[in-house]
Amino acid sequence: MELTSIASIAFISLLGAMSPGPDFAIVTRNCIRGTFRTGALTALGVAAALLVHVTYCLFGIALLIQGSPLLFHILKYLGAAYLFYLGTALLREKTSPEGPAELARQEIKWRHSPFVSGFFCNLLNPKATLFVLSLFTQFIDPAMSFLGKALLGSIIAVVGLLWFVLLSYLITHRLLQKHFARFQMVITKTMGVALCCLAIYVAFLS
Repeated sequence: MELTSIASIAFISLLGAMSPGPDFAIVTRNCIRGTFRTGALTALGVAAALLVHVTYCLFGIALLIQGSPLLFHILKYLGAAYLFYLGTALLREKTSPEGPAELARQEIKWRHSPFVSGFFCNLLNPKATLFVLSLFTQFIDPAMSFLGKALLGSIIAVVGLLWFVLLSYLITHRLLQKHFARFQMVITKTMGVALCCLAIYVAFLS
């Protein structure tokens, strides 16, 4: 296992995680309406979905998705629908008088779980499939052992997890939380509109 391959996969994975997109939006959204724990659980969900992408890439199933326009579009529209659902939920949401901590405690149903929202946001994003597949084809030698491929693939999920946990920490830091709390309703509605626009872009323009 070459260090150059490890460094390249880690660096490109970091750039992919940092770029604006569904994962970035869902982690930010959950942090604003919750706590650091909420954001960290969302990050864990995103990382778990990345491991799913890595797993089926190892078995070559991603090539089937890439080669089938029908499967690709089904995934794309499911992902867009989920993003739109999250966006409209934010637009309907009312600010809790108890603040973000109370909002986090209210998330007791599975469909509102930060882990679940992060997991399905990434899992239903077909571009995540293509991103992982592109890294596999560029940096992983087909002659490498299955364990070696799995270890390299896991770097993608680990880097994503670390970045989004760091992002969650920064957003929910007490020095920034005061500013977010002051404009919580405006930020919440803005994120709702952003998620809905992102859903429309994913479904019809990407």
